[in-house]
Amino acid sequence: MNDFRYKLARFFQGRTGVDALGRTVTWLALILMILTMITHSNIIYLLGMGCIAYSLWRMLSKNYQKRYYENAKFLEKTAGIRRKLSGMLYKIHSFVSKTKSNHQQRKIYAIFKCPSCKQKLRVPKGRGKIEVTCNRCHAKFIKRV
Repeated sequence: MNDFRYKLARFFQGRTGVDALGRTVTWLALILMILTMITHSNIIYLLGMGCIAYSLWRMLSKNYQKRYYENAKFLEKTAGIRRKLSGMLYKIHSFVSKTKSNHQQRKIYAIFKCPSCKQKLRVPKGRGKIEVTCNRCHAKFIKRV
């Protein structure tokens, strides 16, 4: 077993490995393979297999400099798209965490809006009828909690 590991390590020595362009092409191949299962198209299948072959060829290449420049050019061309995607992922993550927090708070607090300024207010549940004062506009009103 150790002999196999040694031979495998020697084989991968000096190879370029995975970079951003290789990962993108691999994901594209995965998407194309899923599309192949849906459409049963030979052309899409061949495109997916071509993407896999190209990705493997890039990973196993020993020409560091050329692969580095290809990856740098890819990163330069896709900088705007990647920035927008990361911003969108941040918005999705914050929306999910905010929704989760609101759901947990609804177990403990009653949440409603002020009738005059529409500010969201939260009051502990189980207090019966109470007089609530809005923090923003200082309006007072009675709510059953």
